[in-house]
Amino acid sequence: MSASEYWTGRCRLRATSPAAKRWQPNSDEAVVTVVVRAESEKHMRAQLQATFDAEGLELVQLDAIQTLLQSFRRNGMSKTLTDLADATSPRSPVAFGEMLPLQPDGETPSKVPPPPLPPVHYQEITWSDLFNRAAPPVWAVIDGVNCREVMQQLTSAEVQSACLYVTADTTTRAIAPWLVRLEPDSVIRHWLAELPQDQHWGILLQSRATLKQLRSHLRKYTMLWTPANDQAPVYFRFYDPRVALDMAQALEPWKLAAFMAPLETLSVGLSPLLNTPSTIPLSDAPHFATTTQEVQGRLLQLTLTPSAIDDHNEANPTPLGRSFAITPTEFARFGTLQAARSRHKLARELMESCPMTSLPELLAAVKAGEKLGQAYQLMSKKQVKTLAKCCLELGDRFPLDHPDAMKILEHPRVSGWRKRDLLEEWLPRGRMRDKLLAPYHDDAQNDNFRPLA
Repeated sequence: MSASEYWTGRCRLRATSPAAKRWQPNSDEAVVTVVVRAESEKHMRAQLQATFDAEGLELVQLDAIQTLLQSFRRNGMSKTLTDLADATSPRSPVAFGEMLPLQPDGETPSKVPPPPLPPVHYQEITWSDLFNRAAPPVWAVIDGVNCREVMQQLTSAEVQSACLYVTADTTTRAIAPWLVRLEPDSVIRHWLAELPQDQHWGILLQSRATLKQLRSHLRKYTMLWTPANDQAPVYFRFYDPRVALDMAQALEPWKLAAFMAPLETLSVGLSPLLNTPSTIPLSDAPHFATTTQEVQGRLLQLTLTPSAIDDHNEANPTPLGRSFAITPTEFARFGTLQAARSRHKLARELMESCPMTSLPELLAAVKAGEKLGQAYQLMSKKQVKTLAKCCLELGDRFPLDHPDAMKILEHPRVSGWRKRDLLEEWLPRGRMRDKLLAPYHDDAQNDNFRPLA
């Protein structure tokens, strides 16, 4: 007899009776991820069929079949799949996760309207504004990834603090987010205020909740379910100021209100790569070319508008059995904001080698590079940067104007990374050819015939 191993797959189910439904009653079908103890794929299918027959469920479709080990090798470890595997036994070989209802055929999804503007009130403040006499207690959530000294600082300071991850592993705790109570004259407070704000070390909160209450609340948001993967959540780094500001613009107001329920304010340090809404009345709004020194000490504080707070209790809650989840519309908003930040970061890098080029020209070159990258399947950051450099120096039409460049881009047997290397090698020649073929200007010709003094 063969040894059993764990198999996983995705099932599409139909209830044979209303009583058999384990999902919302307005949908006849659902999808679910399963883990099965079985000796083979054939045995897995038989086990599933027997289990669903006993539950009054019809197995409409079964796909994405693979062993658990294969899944982990391809997609990385998944806590959801591991928990399902632990739930199986020789007597109960099948475990399935949350059954997600499918929209009935012919029914078109209603468009989710953009969040009302503004669900958030923004105000520029300074560190000292956080600690006035009537203000609620101040907390920091420090990102161990972007601030590697956090463990050392907390060890030497007498402060209320707690790790947002449940782990005793020293390595994991060193890169985990930490919730810390800040006092006006504490060493930790002054240390954080002196850190460069483009380090994106964390966020600042004002809340009257206790350490235990605040940690329990924030832990609900450390993992995020996205439409990109219905089998496992991903880490959600809301404590990165860039993500926190994106969150305020991407989430539906009721969902943002749920996150901020125990919080009176959320503050982030301004930096060149924040997606600062254009509607914010800042006296000197930072942009991607702003220096770190120009924004040091400037904080952007977020508070919910009364309408967003009122909507919180009227909205649909997060589904039971799931951590924090976002809709496809919210996911698309996050993607748009992330793409804008990537363009600004790339334009900032190009600015170092092209200091005399205007900011709009830098951004235009990055967008042209992205467009060419999509056309020629050169989509990595380095590849787009090389294309943007070519556009900046030779124009957006450089492949049409330079046959050698077109030959590199259209070569069918050259990989993307190699095409980028070849373009980098070709660019000086293309630059020289562009100058040689440039038309003479009248003033230059007149200068050639200017009489010698």
